[in-house]
Amino acid sequence: MEGDERLLILNPSRIEVSRMVGNPFKGQANFMLRLTTVEVTQVVSEAILELVHGKVSKEAKVCLVLEEAHSLIPEWNSTVHDAEKGAVNGTARAILQGRKYGFGCLLITQRTANVTKSILNQCNTIFGLRIYDATGMGFLENYIGASHAKLLASLPERQAVVFGRASSCNAPIIIGLNDAEQVKTGFWEPALDGIPKTSGPVEDSQEPEVSTEPGPGSDDDIPF
Repeated sequence: MEGDERLLILNPSRIEVSRMVGNPFKGQANFMLRLTTVEVTQVVSEAILELVHGKVSKEAKVCLVLEEAHSLIPEWNSTVHDAEKGAVNGTARAILQGRKYGFGCLLITQRTANVTKSILNQCNTIFGLRIYDATGMGFLENYIGASHAKLLASLPERQAVVFGRASSCNAPIIIGLNDAEQVKTGFWEPALDGIPKTSGPVEDSQEPEVSTEPGPGSDDDIPF
């Protein structure tokens, strides 16, 4: 947050985080269980809240973008076990508490019905693209109305229904989105030299110890 970098991308399925199951035996962990992507998302969101916690700020400091949000903050009936239910609640609590400290969130999903409503209901702005799921349409109908919700299934490519504080219009409107290829050639490529780049990982001078025994974080355990 204090450097020149503006973007940090994390893949929770590739982050090795474990928690102890049961009580320790003779001062050592009895059994270590790898956290799921839902639980890792809670760890990340609570860490961000700790970073921004302090004086109330009206300026945006951090934006947490949750791509494939239905896999990271699922609805209670889409979780695998009770630990994930608690993790979703922890993520929601961190995001809701962080708003007054400049901690925002952007949810991106194709399955609105499978995302926890405790966060969705707090969204200030909705961008509804083409959708065929009746449950998702029913949820968006509460925001954009029945007439616009019926249009979601027939929206052309690169069009969306927008409603919320990010729009200057008091009613839902249909907008045209930028063409990705035009944005790439007309904006990103000319600006690449001026965009700060995140430095790579620091190499340790010592040779790392390699274990030949498979651990709980093997590739077979990765959900994606």
